[in-house]
Amino acid sequence: MTLTQYLTETNQTATALAAKVGCEVSTITRLAKGERAPSIALAHSIERATSGLVTIGDLALAALSTSGEAA
Repeated sequence: MTLTQYLTETNQTATALAAKVGCEVSTITRLAKGERAPSIALAHSIERATSGLVTIGDLALAALSTSGEAA
């Protein structure tokens, strides 16, 4: 599941997720928009905070897709 899907389908706000993860709200919104890729540590924190609904693999695929490296 993408981060955007998670936020939409769970009615979670970027603010609430950022508080759970321990990062800035802008970091979550940039990740959701595909404007940046997460560090491994951040991706792991997001996976834990979303109870595994958004996995490290999901975040990696999204990062590759936005960089143009994935088909």
